[in-house]
Amino acid sequence: MQSPSYLANENPLDALCHHFSLARALFPPNTPLHPTFDMQVIAPVSRSPTHALALLPVDNNPNIPPLMVPVDAYLYHQSFGNVDLLPQVAPSHPPLAPHPVPGSQSLAITLPVVPVKTDRNLASRILLPPEAIGEFPNALEMSSVMSRLPESQFEWYFRYNQGLWKNILALAPRNTAFVELVQMTYKVVADARRMRLRRR
Repeated sequence: MQSPSYLANENPLDALCHHFSLARALFPPNTPLHPTFDMQVIAPVSRSPTHALALLPVDNNPNIPPLMVPVDAYLYHQSFGNVDLLPQVAPSHPPLAPHPVPGSQSLAITLPVVPVKTDRNLASRILLPPEAIGEFPNALEMSSVMSRLPESQFEWYFRYNQGLWKNILALAPRNTAFVELVQMTYKVVADARRMRLRRR
């Protein structure tokens, strides 16, 4: 019988930490990033991550602390093609040994840190407004609709698609359909920006 998914009752980061028997870690604001990061163990470790991704804001805002995400390098390489981000590891790599936390009765594991700049708000938005999607598959007309949006609304969609495309270039996901979709929408908004500039 398959175990229930942690995602049924938890947000994705909490579920991922729970999967690795770890507590979600809060990085102190205005603190420099170090080569390693400790994450508290909350249950016996049967599987452990190999690294901690430090998700940094794209605008380098020092008031926004990085989001620390545990990741298994072997599983990462099964889904993403950017082989330079994390080293290759064996599928049966042993779990890391927990160590005592000084001044506490808790245990932790120490993970190498990999900094990654990313827009952490992408998932809360959509690719294009409904009026532009309604012109699909006419990419030229989609761009024309986008080019007539109010300045603030257009810039919001442009930055969103640009940020998502940069994330794809950084992580190289293997889902070809998703990559092609984002590539198409980014071209639509980029062409729309050129139309707006020509009208000025």
